[in-house]
Amino acid sequence: MSKLSKVKHVFLDMDGTIYQGKTMYPTTQPFLDFLKSRGIGYTFLTNNSSCGMNDYAEKLTRMGLPAVPEDFYSSTNYCISYLQRKRPEIKKLYLLSVPTIRPEFEEAGFELVEENPDAVILAFDKTIDYEKMCRAAWFMSNDIPSFATHPDVFCPTDQPTFLVDCGALTACLETATGKKMTVLGKPDPGMLITAAEKLGIQPDECLMCGDRLQTDIAVGTNAGTVTCYIYHPGAPESDTPDYTLNNLAELIPLWDK
Repeated sequence: MSKLSKVKHVFLDMDGTIYQGKTMYPTTQPFLDFLKSRGIGYTFLTNNSSCGMNDYAEKLTRMGLPAVPEDFYSSTNYCISYLQRKRPEIKKLYLLSVPTIRPEFEEAGFELVEENPDAVILAFDKTIDYEKMCRAAWFMSNDIPSFATHPDVFCPTDQPTFLVDCGALTACLETATGKKMTVLGKPDPGMLITAAEKLGIQPDECLMCGDRLQTDIAVGTNAGTVTCYIYHPGAPESDTPDYTLNNLAELIPLWDK
């Protein structure tokens, strides 16, 4: 019997899995239609902390894939949940992020401050500058707890540029201060487990699909899900995933085998 036969919910990475840059893969919609026909739910599980859930929903809808905020669970969501559940004493944050995700922390009850924070939070931040980095480093050097939303060092893109991501900035702050940040997001199994708990399902009833071995496949393996590696030419190869395929639609004929 196929490992897929027990799957009740699918977690999907976004960049490099359902789309690349501004281009939706033509195999994405047929796969999602198949899941709907089987009564199988899906959630976009992303380390990307560059925008809020409303922004994600609007982006996919513009790309021809109708979506609502509840379809997503991001490293921002997990960071908020992690702080609330495991570090409830933390109330005031020095947050390095794009402006659009700041309201998500405020709506969760956190106060965003420039002085005397309880913690430093580093997310994807196009507005970051030398002064902000130095401020964060100063707090860290004074033993203020610090957290990074995810470990990715760059963002995939189909544009002629290179997008430096949170993990690269984490390395900068850790090197400068000699302090280690708590790094959240995939491959931390807690991210997927927390998302599954919200849905009332068990991780072993889930499938995790993604194009990065060190984050997407690792989080599924660590949490105990079935895993599918979306392989792109030139990417690393591995026998760790349960399935290695070229695109999501290739899963469809395997479901009942």
